[in-house]
Amino acid sequence: MERRFNAYLRSERWMALFSIGWGALSAAAAGWAYRQWQGELFWALLFTIFLLSLVQVWAGIRRLLKARSLRNELHSIVEIAPPTFAALELPRLDKRELSFVRRRFIEQALFVMGLCFALAGSFGISGQSLLGTGIGLCVQMAVLLIITLTSQWRDSLYRNEIERERGP
Repeated sequence: MERRFNAYLRSERWMALFSIGWGALSAAAAGWAYRQWQGELFWALLFTIFLLSLVQVWAGIRRLLKARSLRNELHSIVEIAPPTFAALELPRLDKRELSFVRRRFIEQALFVMGLCFALAGSFGISGQSLLGTGIGLCVQMAVLLIITLTSQWRDSLYRNEIERERGP
């Protein structure tokens, strides 16, 4: 069980570093492009990407710190008492699953909102800034949704392994 726990924490750290890296890279690219390109469309697009990339960096840092605190909290327990570890870890994974469901709903809603903004902007209903905002929302929400779905899938596999080792 210890090997699975360490693999889970390692994948959590990698996902956190990916989120931080993607957020920092997209913020830097948006900042550079904001100074290079002119126009209402590009400014709205880049502003949206920049703001959402800051959210990604914050979420990645939070995830990285959470993985470290989880390692410090549970590493000694998984070595000594695997049943106690399973009793502590399964409720945490239940809470995390509910969090993923809420997060996925919000990300999907923002993605659909971005599509609506992009359609409204492309038909000329509200101008180019709405089109740029919609495209920016769609791009960043797609990346966040991929991160969320991947993490949810990994947690589900980890949960099944813990339940299988714990037994009936």
